[in-house]
Amino acid sequence: MQSAHKDFMLAPRASGRVSWWETCLLSLLALGFGYWLSPDDPLLVVASFPWMILVPILLGVRYGFLQGLFSAALLIAALFVFRLSGWALYLDIPASFIVGMLLCSMLVGEFRDIWERRLERLSLANEYRQLRLDEFTRSHHILRISHDRLEQRVAGNDQSLRSSLLSLREQLRALPGDRDALKTLADTVISLLAQYGALRVAGLYRVMDNAQVDPRPLATLGEMGELNGKDVLLRQCLQRGELVSVRSEVLDRGEGARHSALQVCVPLIDTEDRILAVLAIQQMPFFMFHERSFSLLAILAGHIADLLMSDAQALQLPDADAQHYSQLLKRSLTDARDHDLPASLFAFELSEENGEEIQRLLEASQRGLDVQLKVINSRGNRLVLVLLPLTSGEGSLGYLVRLRQLFAERFGQDRELDSLGVQTHQFLFEGGDERDALRHFLFNECALNDQQVAV
Repeated sequence: MQSAHKDFMLAPRASGRVSWWETCLLSLLALGFGYWLSPDDPLLVVASFPWMILVPILLGVRYGFLQGLFSAALLIAALFVFRLSGWALYLDIPASFIVGMLLCSMLVGEFRDIWERRLERLSLANEYRQLRLDEFTRSHHILRISHDRLEQRVAGNDQSLRSSLLSLREQLRALPGDRDALKTLADTVISLLAQYGALRVAGLYRVMDNAQVDPRPLATLGEMGELNGKDVLLRQCLQRGELVSVRSEVLDRGEGARHSALQVCVPLIDTEDRILAVLAIQQMPFFMFHERSFSLLAILAGHIADLLMSDAQALQLPDADAQHYSQLLKRSLTDARDHDLPASLFAFELSEENGEEIQRLLEASQRGLDVQLKVINSRGNRLVLVLLPLTSGEGSLGYLVRLRQLFAERFGQDRELDSLGVQTHQFLFEGGDERDALRHFLFNECALNDQQVAV
């Protein structure tokens, strides 16, 4: 919530109606000030510097091209009104004043609009990187904590945290498309969270579209009392979008009930900040009331939310990596169509000769945001799909040059990709509705099927 990339803006935003009111008001105030300062020359045309030009420039910087041009047009219209009223100073129209004011207001407003569009694109790109970072952070923490929890609480049990999540994924895949996944699997979800949080009394509640909690529980543990929608802890959890708990010092003094009927609130929030449900905990052992347990519950709840909000078509894929890759493909399609953010997709079809070694080189060439998927196509060849998010056609050419250099260092300067039996297929996400073109690329050119990738 404190991320710096969300603060990129040229000025505080205002609604369209407010901006037009401010444009008119500031232009009229400037005319009034000019009349007070120089009754014979309210527009300050004959002054040593045309100070009135600062008004449309300021509005152009503040709001953009249209407001700056409108302010300049108002001042020029005032000049013609003064001329028709018989003001001797304005009988000869000062053409340089009119042209200069129009040009300055348009240039400043246009540059302001250009930079606002650039900053918006940067913000979208940074949000995508933040999403990928959140996915990586959750995967890292859940892998690290899973082994510790396995040693402490699941000794002698062969079911790890990862296998529990995979089991939940399999149950999701078995659900019919018209079933409410959260309601159907609520008991499974709360049992999984209770297993790793040692919960005694808790309830799982749906968060509706208006950010309000449905007081009817989807599933409960123990004798869960009625949930108060105005509870301080619950409201803080929904507003901040993160786990909130009563301080341990307050519990030590036995004063927790004075502040809230709950001890901990855990949101089931996915990587796109959508809150699906809230786990309200009334009682949990004191020895579990520490930061490490809270981190585990928050990460586990995030993973469960990601699973429950997964795309239904991609969820049916048998491979979890293929499911994740398909979702990223659909995100690239959406970003290219809605936000004009480019992406590139390469498919490297490998022959039997040197196929395994070339595949390892491709894996070694992976950049930070790149995503790879290894499959066998219907022609029986190894196929490595490489998605390059936020990479235009020119950027993809640089990626190919780097690949050729890597292959030349390994196999010799005279060896090209074609001579090594590597067939390269490329698809560019350039905006518009490209879903059919992408399906043709994957299923016809790359010889894949809908059980390997879903788009």
